Amino acid sequence: MRAGLVAVVAALAVAAAFAPVGSATDECHGIPSCIRVPGPWVVVPAHGRAEYLLSCPKGRSVVGGLDAQATSRDVRVAFDARLGAPVQPGQTTTTYAFFRAVSVSGKKQAFQPLLGCIPTQGGGGRSTVSARVVPVGQSLEYRSRIVVVGPGDVKFGRVSCERTETLVGAWHAIAFRTKQPPNLRNVGLVSARHAIAGKKVVVTASSTDALSPDAHAIVQVGAECAP
Repeated sequence: MRAGLVAVVAALAVAAAFAPVGSATDECHGIPSCIRVPGPWVVVPAHGRAEYLLSCPKGRSVVGGLDAQATSRDVRVAFDARLGAPVQPGQTTTTYAFFRAVSVSGKKQAFQPLLGCIPTQGGGGRSTVSARVVPVGQSLEYRSRIVVVGPGDVKFGRVSCERTETLVGAWHAIAFRTKQPPNLRNVGLVSARHAIAGKKVVVTASSTDALSPDAHAIVQVGAECAP
């Protein structure tokens, strides 16, 4: 009997060790006809900031809810919202969300951004500000491209603003398209850097031969554009 109890306890311990990081997530809480969009696991550096752009499915839908899960509660996540009133999907949000994350522990972590998208006929709105003083300009537009990285790869990717826009910022992010969090010991097997040339942002992504194909590593390169 005691041996059976020990076996049950051991089985529960193994199950807990391999359980998902989070339980149910809330990106679709209270939203009818919600489309769940899970993002990849994005690496959060020990110092500095991780940024990632996650989009709703192509077509007419806007972000109605957001959530995230992480490898540690030391990861803090927010997203960029648009000015305007009332605060609502299509006004405060558009067809994508730009996430920002930091680690407050001084250790490298990872987070998974999550979207709840609402089908709509409007396709999303743009913020406007009405005032008798000088109003702010239009909200920034975010554009991104994905580079898939395999073992021993050296790859390049680029993204640019449109002809009438001004490039005001850029980012890149290393991520892993897996259901479970990546092994943080393997995060250092992928590296990336970006450079700006005119209105283009160019990223160089590389990995060591030790990277497993099952890691499903990607690098996102992004541009912040002012209309």
